[in-house]
Amino acid sequence: MSKHTVISLDLAKRVIQVAKISRAGELLFNKTMSPNKLREFLAKQKPSLVVMEGCGSCHYWARLTESCGHQAKIIAPKAVKPYVSGQKTDANDAIGIAVASQQLGMTFCPIKNIEQQTLQSVETSRKFLDKSKTALSNHIRGLLYEFGIVVKLGEKGLRESVSQHIDPDNVALPIILKQVVTHLWDHYIATVTQLKHLSQLLSCLVKQHEPARRLMALEGVGEKSAAGLIASLGDGSAHKNGRHAAVYVGATPKQHSSGGKVRMTGICKRGDYSLRSTLYIGALSVISRLPVEPKTLKQAWLIQLVRRVGIKRACIALVNKTVRTAWAMLRHGSEYQPMTLSSNPI
Repeated sequence: MSKHTVISLDLAKRVIQVAKISRAGELLFNKTMSPNKLREFLAKQKPSLVVMEGCGSCHYWARLTESCGHQAKIIAPKAVKPYVSGQKTDANDAIGIAVASQQLGMTFCPIKNIEQQTLQSVETSRKFLDKSKTALSNHIRGLLYEFGIVVKLGEKGLRESVSQHIDPDNVALPIILKQVVTHLWDHYIATVTQLKHLSQLLSCLVKQHEPARRLMALEGVGEKSAAGLIASLGDGSAHKNGRHAAVYVGATPKQHSSGGKVRMTGICKRGDYSLRSTLYIGALSVISRLPVEPKTLKQAWLIQLVRRVGIKRACIALVNKTVRTAWAMLRHGSEYQPMTLSSNPI
């Protein structure tokens, strides 16, 4: 039996499946509601455990649920799938979510606040524009190459080639294709302008955020990494320790053990891939600039680690340590103070 009445939500844009299970495990109802009806329903219900899958708008509904006095929990879809029986329907999904929430050892996703979601949204939008810029550049280069025009590498080479071949006096391209390339180039310039604006906006948000400014004191952590750490870890209260935070990000080895034999393989691919890749690039820049004579204990540790396991594994180890240190700084509100070789550890 459950200690709480369980309300499970199978979220969607227009119709949300709602299942209510009593403390004794009895299914009271399982029906669809519109988003507005669900808001009214949650406001009228007694304090309950409201569970839902991690998907679009789940953090919004979790915050709304908590504002109505309920306890909200988010479960990863992969963790719910084994508990869905029968065919794929919204009703069966809602029951599966409720069953999964009551299992021993089930892990739940931290609920992001508005500040975390804002930073995450700005960063994901910036990355979208960055990919769009690259896609437009490659498309224009491909069109020109089909007519025997090889564009030099870099944005400068692209700009010079486009301006040269859309000129009315240039006869290398047909008139129709010149119009197409002109429209694509205007779109490219607009995308570059928007990308710069979002990058400046993200920089301003990070500089105004006091915990993010403290995180940038860590080796290999810049504005984008700090924003990602804040978006993933928040104030650190959702994770019980630094190791748990590193597992959540996906910077820990994958374990495959049996019969008392422990076997550790490569890092787990779960977690925040975008944040992990950004931290890896930062760690690589730190390791590539290590001095010959280390000044801090971390530098001495990295130099020995690179000699023993190589650069890539050392980068992953530094990412793991960065996430753990970031969690401690966010959880306790402390500043980063690298320990020099002359100082004695406490």
